[in-house]
Amino acid sequence: MDELKRGDVHKSIQCFIYETGASEDDAQKFIGFLIYETWKNMNEDGNANSPFSRTFIGIAMNLARMAQCTYQYGDGYGVQDRETKDRVMTLLIEPISLTCISV
Repeated sequence: MDELKRGDVHKSIQCFIYETGASEDDAQKFIGFLIYETWKNMNEDGNANSPFSRTFIGIAMNLARMAQCTYQYGDGYGVQDRETKDRVMTLLIEPISLTCISV
């Protein structure tokens, strides 16, 4: 567990291993299953009748996407690399080209 060696805090997989005694492979599969099920529920609930506005639901979904991206690829703080900086620049700073393609 490289995260712990560099002084990072326990993550969901390490907590699951500690609490259940599962192998790292089984813990990764279980956490992956939880993420999959949560996204499935969020996608279904996002299309259901809700007291919240579509704007609020969209913002909440985007925050969840951002959290998963940070979970999967890191925040660039614990291990600083060019890949994370490039990803942030691409997502937040660099303009998106809006060229139209005729069909």
